[in-house]
Amino acid sequence: MMIDKSNTDQAGFTLIETFVAIVVLMITVLGPMMLLSRALLDARYIKDEIVATYLAQEGVELMIYQRNNGLTASSLDPDSHSCQLYLDQNGEGYNCQRAGQPTIFTRTIEIDNSFSENKVEVTSSVTRSNLLTGREVASRSIIYVISQ
Repeated sequence: MMIDKSNTDQAGFTLIETFVAIVVLMITVLGPMMLLSRALLDARYIKDEIVATYLAQEGVELMIYQRNNGLTASSLDPDSHSCQLYLDQNGEGYNCQRAGQPTIFTRTIEIDNSFSENKVEVTSSVTRSNLLTGREVASRSIIYVISQ
């Protein structure tokens, strides 16, 4: 009894065909996965940038609040709001009292009163330090104060 070998040699995939099929499948799956991974990193970066911008603007507004409560140019206290920022326990705001969860944001407020006796420049800078980058966002405003 003889077996016809010509039919059995062509049944099924060879090892090379299987390897090529796996490589093509990996390329079609890994491409979108890499795009999704990059999109998630970009979204986190943009979120941090927006939060830093709002915190810098808040620093200027805190100095305006002090001014509205009758403080003069020499008595404005930027150090009371310059700090490593912490997220409140309820997650609704940021504070300097070391209460809550530490964040990557540090705010520095500087006051330049060399313009005139009733005008100061307030610069609020927020630096964020995370694994991606250490960027700084600044908000600058000139406010009028009660003369000394």
